[in-house]
Amino acid sequence: MMDFSIFKIDFNQFNLKSEQFDQLSNLHGIKHSYRVMLHCLRLGILTGRFKEAKNAFFGAYIHDMARLHDGYCTIHGANAANHKLPVYKKLFCSFGADNEDLNIIKQIVSYHSLPNEIAADSAIFSTLAILKDADALDRIRLGKYDLNPDYLRMTASHNSIIFGEELFYRTNNHPIKSFNELISVAMDIEKQSSRH
Repeated sequence: MMDFSIFKIDFNQFNLKSEQFDQLSNLHGIKHSYRVMLHCLRLGILTGRFKEAKNAFFGAYIHDMARLHDGYCTIHGANAANHKLPVYKKLFCSFGADNEDLNIIKQIVSYHSLPNEIAADSAIFSTLAILKDADALDRIRLGKYDLNPDYLRMTASHNSIIFGEELFYRTNNHPIKSFNELISVAMDIEKQSSRH
């Protein structure tokens, strides 16, 4: 079973509200952000990259907040890094982020909306890979065949495609009032899959 308590985060502090986003969106709004946040933590547990996953989780919290439309956009990541990170850095620091972590979060949020890959030996590669794969695992919301596994970077992400689909189907048409509620849904999926 997934133990999200290892990250030492009070998830009640990470509930989202529509006014935090620069545009209202079903595609890139609260439920999408919650699912990406959850995928970051889950991928961290599956890969043993806890620090990277925690920073990716912080990045996921703000990654789409600065979007102005739902179309293809390469600048919303940089906009979120420049305009949203300063608003939430105190929150992130209260759960362990230091200045180096904040710099990594700024970079991965900026890079997440760019199509090009960074070098595998880059210091931020693992953290960015978690964020980008977590974001990609929620592409099911765009259409059944919108997630191309060829673009996933980690084996753990490939092994999480079915989980990602199930998480989307269970939350898409249901109100999710908190991140902890999404964790409960995820735990239920994990419990049911372990029975099979």
